[in-house]
Amino acid sequence: MTANVITPILVGVAPDVDKSAFLWGMQAGQRVDSPSIIWAVTGSWGTIVMDTGSGTPEWVSAHHRPFRRTPEQEPLRALTDAGVDPASVRTVLLSHLHYDHCANNSLFSAAEFVVHRAEVAYATAPYPVHGAVYEAPTAGLTPQWMGVAGRLRPVDGDVDLAPGVGAIHLPGHTPGMMGLVVETRTGRYVLAGDHCSLRENWEGVGAHRHIPSRTYVDLGHYYRSYEKIEGLDATVLPGHDIRVFDQKSYG
Repeated sequence: MTANVITPILVGVAPDVDKSAFLWGMQAGQRVDSPSIIWAVTGSWGTIVMDTGSGTPEWVSAHHRPFRRTPEQEPLRALTDAGVDPASVRTVLLSHLHYDHCANNSLFSAAEFVVHRAEVAYATAPYPVHGAVYEAPTAGLTPQWMGVAGRLRPVDGDVDLAPGVGAIHLPGHTPGMMGLVVETRTGRYVLAGDHCSLRENWEGVGAHRHIPSRTYVDLGHYYRSYEKIEGLDATVLPGHDIRVFDQKSYG
């Protein structure tokens, strides 16, 4: 296997979120802390980052939901403490363009930002119920990803990014949702982003397996994306599950 290593980097927490928001209304009343995560994938070829996390606690708390960030979780410090120099990163994959995945792009001053073409198109004028989560112009906001619009690399499907690292299209949660498939010494992993926010989205609850989020654009695409991941024979790392930090790194 390729000697790639995956490191989740914690850059803040939305506390006390009802799990049902992630699990199609299931387990209502159970509360979880939802982390904002920057993922670093490192190999002999360098480092690729997936997602850049939420904006400031003041902004997120005022416009979305309560959000907190310790000094250690400040994005620049957290990246540096994890051994990642953001100025040296050449490729950032934006899994999708919701506010909590693309707010610290300016840290990556030399990077190209890979994003699905369908995501860019939808994010500028989504359905009204999705306007706030995209911070869309149609909702009277200026999305933070537009600050690097000149460095976007729109793609139309799956694409290889580095040896043993590929971006895959996983539509359903959003039209252009993407994940990373990473080959490591200990096996293959899928960084599933918000396609699988929690372990339970993938592993199931009771008789229900592969549970969509309550935020989605197309359920048919959502389930077909689950089938796509099934075919990869990989370990799934969810995008908003604090339990991913039970390990410092993977691979």
